[in-house]
Formats: sequence, structure tokens, C-alpha cells
Amino acid sequence: MKRFICALLLIITVISLSSCTGGSKKDDSKDKGIGKALDISAYTIVRPDIASSALVNVTRVFKTTVRDVTKADLKVITDDTDDSENEYEILLGNTNRKETADALEALKSKTKKEAFIIKVFDKKIAIVGISNEDTLIALNFFMDHVIPSSNAEKTLPLAVGDDISKKTGEVIYASDDGLTVITVEERSDVYVPSDVLINEGCTYGKIIKLEHQADEKNNGILLASKENGAYTTKAKDYRWPVMKSTDDGKTWKEIARIEDKVNKGSTPGYQPCLYELPADVGSFKKGTVLFASCVRTPATTMLLQYSVDQGKTWKGICNVDQGGLYNQGDWSSEGLWEPAVVYEEETGRVYCFYSDELENGTGNDHEGGHNQRLVYKYSTDLVNWSEKFECVALSKSIRAGMISITRMGNGKWVLVYEGCGIPGYGGCPITMKFADALDAWDPEEVGTVVKNSAGHYLSSAPVISWSPAGGECGTLFVTANNSIKSTTDCDLFFSFDYGKTFHSVPNPINILNKSDEYKLYGGYSPGMYVDKEGTLYYVNNPPNPKVKWQEKLEFVRIKIY
Repeated sequence: MKRFICALLLIITVISLSSCTGGSKKDDSKDKGIGKALDISAYTIVRPDIASSALVNVTRVFKTTVRDVTKADLKVITDDTDDSENEYEILLGNTNRKETADALEALKSKTKKEAFIIKVFDKKIAIVGISNEDTLIALNFFMDHVIPSSNAEKTLPLAVGDDISKKTGEVIYASDDGLTVITVEERSDVYVPSDVLINEGCTYGKIIKLEHQADEKNNGILLASKENGAYTTKAKDYRWPVMKSTDDGKTWKEIARIEDKVNKGSTPGYQPCLYELPADVGSFKKGTVLFASCVRTPATTMLLQYSVDQGKTWKGICNVDQGGLYNQGDWSSEGLWEPAVVYEEETGRVYCFYSDELENGTGNDHEGGHNQRLVYKYSTDLVNWSEKFECVALSKSIRAGMISITRMGNGKWVLVYEGCGIPGYGGCPITMKFADALDAWDPEEVGTVVKNSAGHYLSSAPVISWSPAGGECGTLFVTANNSIKSTTDCDLFFSFDYGKTFHSVPNPINILNKSDEYKLYGGYSPGMYVDKEGTLYYVNNPPNPKVKWQEKLEFVRIKIY
């Protein structure tokens, strides 16, 4: 079967599609809906005689999916085959049948944004896209959403006259077997500094989608933030901005500026982390939005705050940890940096992972300590935190930093970090480690460098996220600050086998800094979030093309079919 059939949850989606795409609604009384005409066992599968290898492969998978779900073993023919005995056909791709041409004509007459159509005729079902990739998306959509929703009588949840048409966006990847297509569906600016003379800095962009709100109307809201280390800001406003989108990332509005509500007189603005609680934790209810960040008091301090009104107002909780002074480029720096907050369902704990320079040893060689290590604390009430534990603590020659962490569909946790000084690699190669639980890391294990089949690898400031879409193992996404041989300065890496192997494509947010004279930090610690349906929400900080010394925060929504 093409994918693990968890699509029972998508029955509602399929039913609703016919009412929002211009198709006719079901009418049982007129035998147009549930009836013999749409009994899938009555159909033959038809593909073009001349077809891409991907379409040929997906046709085989289509047949297998139908058989596994409905027990109907359909015949497959090419469109040059004379099969006049069977009038009922499912037309895959650009066949020579009149109904395919009619479906394409209907698609082109829409808003010009739709890229594929599933159209039900009296005795034919046409599934076709504008391009070959769009056709593959249409077939994957049909297998994921329509076939699993057929009932015990092998009847498809469609009616004669229905059509489902969708915008698929900019295709950035299509697998050779045709079973996975990745597209950019939306692109927008989240934040652009208001004054062309100001560079607030847009590094450490972070994004979440609210999915655990008590009031259902608030689910689907996007929140984003960024670091506000004001490099040349006239106003010296170091507070963290919070941006909100209620239309799935099409438009954004600033709704708040977060101050440090725990420490008086601190300098805020550093390294934000947004996280929505998926369950009650202590007195904090499910749906509470957490905001972890760094401040200087003047010691570097790991701060935790929260919001119960979807990011409009914020209150302080506590300091998770406190380090020493930060001395840039000096071995004596004792900073704490770059928090990553995550909840573990099995234990009910909230973990805070971060970089730690406190155990930095002596002298430039860090004798008796670590150049930098990665640590964590955990809490069951967000107020009281455990002692500190190590998850990456390597030899004094390797500086480990900037952790990002996610959980995959096989239950394993995976973290990535920049491993500056790992033998055999230049820069700070992005390195990956796995564990069965959030407190089960081997701190002395280096892990595996994230690289593709050509040996290209990522370096510095990583982010990782896992999507259930894209195959039996879902899709594991990783990107960072830079990578070698990339036209966008840093490629987007992804894996379909839980991180065993990686593919890469040019970054959908082009962070290329064409001139070093402006000292911009494009791609420095981007943000990712994957929702329950597997859609990837991604922000990064490319240069602002309108002001060459200024960054902006840009968003793309990525769909995996």
C-alpha cells in the first residue's frame, strides 16, 4: 500500500471538498451519488500509452491501493487498448479520452490557480494535472483522501458531476517513483523593518501554528517571532516582536512586543523559542503559549514566559537557568544560549534544551572542560526545574551548539546541532543524534553529519522538523545557515527514511548574501513547524531586496503529497 492508511480521519475532508470546489452535491434519490455508477469495482484503470516512468509506477501503486483498501482488483490498460466491453474507466493523466480533455478544459476555465482536477463524468473519472508533477499530486491526493474513504460496498464518496480542483503551488521536488511531490503553496513577508535606516536583525525566526486551543476558532492561528539584537537601531527597542496570521500565512500583523517580566533592568531581544503546550502542565492549561529566550542581567539568563490569549499579552514564569558573562571570542565566556522547548507525553515533562559555556575549562584550549556543550533541564509544572543534564558534551576540540529537536513517526527523538571542529569537515557541520526518550542521550556520542549522496553537508545554525506526509516514514526536514555548492547559500535537506539518507534542493527562501560588506546573517537559525496534517511552516531571514543592508523575515508554506 502506498502509505499507512491513517486517512480515516480525512473522511470529513473528502466530504467537504465537493461542497467547496464547485461540484454538485450528492443526491441519493437521483442515483447520482452512492450507486452502481461509482462502485469502484466496476471500473478499469486507464493510463496514457506514452507516459513517464513515474506515472507508470504510480499507476501500479494506484491499482494496489485500490485492491488493498476495497478488495477490488481492477484491470489496468493503456489508452490505445480497445476495451469496449467496459464503459466505466478511471483515467489517470493525459489520456486520449474525451473526458480527459473536457476535465482539462474545465480546469483551465477556473481561477488559473488550480493545478489539478478530479472530475466525475457519467461513466468516467478523470484525474489529471496541468503538468506531469501536478498529475502525480492529483493521483497521490486521490489515494490519500478518496480511496481510503470508500465504504464497505466499495463505493467512492463522489457523485456524478463532482470535481475537486486544487492549487498545488511551486514544485520544488518530485521523487523518481512519483509517490512524493513537495511544493511551496504560499510565500509572504512576516516582518520587514519599518525604517529603511534601521536594521533590527531578523535572525532566529521562529514559528508555530496553534492547534490545542480550547476555543476552536483560535486553532489555525500562526504566531512568529525573531531575535531583536538591534545592530543599528535608532530607537534601541530590543523587545521581541510577535506577528500573527489568521489566513494560513498569506498576511501578517504585529500584535505584541514581549518584555522581560521576570528580571528588572535586563537587556532582552535574544534567541526566541515559541511553543504551544499540547497538554496541561501543572497549573498551565493545554494551549498555553510558551516563550523561552535569552536575556542579559548582565549575566546570560534563560528566561521563560507565557501567554493565554494567543500571543497578545505575556507574563513571566521564571528563569530556567543562569550563566555568567558573555565574552565574545574569549575562552572565558560563560553564556547560556538558544533554548529549545519540547513536551514529552510519556512523562508529562516539559524539557528545555540549550547551549552552555559554563563548563568551558581553562585557557583557549579549554583544558578540563568543554568548548561548549548542550544541556537540558525538565519540569512538570514549568516553575520548578530539575538539575542540569548533558546531551552533547564532546572533547574540548569540538564546540557543540544551537540545538534543534523533533520526534519522528517511529517514536524516536532526533536532535541536530552544529559540531564546530568535527574531524574531516570544515565549518560547523550539522550533526544528528537519536534517542528513545528525551533523557536517554549519550552525551559523548558525536552522531552523524547530515549530508546528501554527493557528500554536500549543512553547516551552522540548524533546524529540524518531521512531517508524517511523504511516505511510510514521513519526511524529515533539516536546513541551516549554509551548505557547500548551493545556489541559495543553504539547501533544504530532507529524508524519507528517518535520517538514514538525505536529498537536497535549493532553499525555497533564498538567503544568499551577495555582498559581505553589509555583514548580514541570512539563514541564521531559521524556524520550522509541522501541523497535524503534515504541512511544513518555515521562516528564514533573507536580505531585504529593497534595502541592501537590511534583513527581513520571510515565510513559506510547504505541502508534501
